[in-house]
Amino acid sequence: MPGRPLCAQDIGTGTRTVFAVLTAEELGLRPEQIEVQLGNTNDPPGPASGGSTTTPSISPPTRQAAVQAKRELLAVVAKALGGDAAKMDLKDGKVTGAPKELSFAQACAFITGDVIETLGRGTPDLFRRADGFTGEVAGVQFAEVEVDTETGIVRVKKVVGVHDCGCVVNTLTARSQINGGIIQGISYALFENRVLDRGTGDMLNANFLDYKILGAVDMPEIKAIPFPVAQGITPSGISSLGEPATVPTAAAVANAVSHAIGARVRSLPITPDKVLSAMGAIR
Repeated sequence: MPGRPLCAQDIGTGTRTVFAVLTAEELGLRPEQIEVQLGNTNDPPGPASGGSTTTPSISPPTRQAAVQAKRELLAVVAKALGGDAAKMDLKDGKVTGAPKELSFAQACAFITGDVIETLGRGTPDLFRRADGFTGEVAGVQFAEVEVDTETGIVRVKKVVGVHDCGCVVNTLTARSQINGGIIQGISYALFENRVLDRGTGDMLNANFLDYKILGAVDMPEIKAIPFPVAQGITPSGISSLGEPATVPTAAAVANAVSHAIGARVRSLPITPDKVLSAMGAIR
């Protein structure tokens, strides 16, 4: 009983895993038993990959569709065997509350045709903020740095990121998202410097020889701590976790550098010449 394809995408943030977990939870199955299909152009448009919106906005209709599929399947079982569909449920791969014990596969065998197709919709009612809950996410970032006062070179030694991301559906993907955001934040805090032609606006260093990014030898220790918060907004309870881990990283690194040298570097990237210049201003 595959779910309806979603016209959206997984760009490496674990969207498929989240959808599989939510669907499996409602159908009483394991996530690995769920086949998630994304990016079908025959379906209505999904949200773009930006603004930390993909998973929070698609997960509510995904859960809604799974709930509806369960109801329809249990109605089929009740029609075939008798009993009250409202008293039945799907748990651990079985139908509970039916006149006789059935596996999920046996229940599906009663379906006329090959599939039950359901459609979950994202409506304004699904995103209405309940009283006492906030629609915002929160978090805090800590950075430990080492500054060579002779060369001005900055090394980030450790970053700790603690982030409220609503319902943590999958801890591994949540931590990976925080890790990736921190890595990107350090990269543009210390290295990334886009050079544009003032006349044409063309980028003059659009290659990895002249545009430096964080490499393996520059990686610090990262401790990612996602924690669940009941946000009371949608049926899935999932909040944003795309930009939140990236945005505060550069500020945390800059503050740590300031504490180390006793002066502010007020532009990115925090290059050795800027560090030495800031130190020279206070000598």
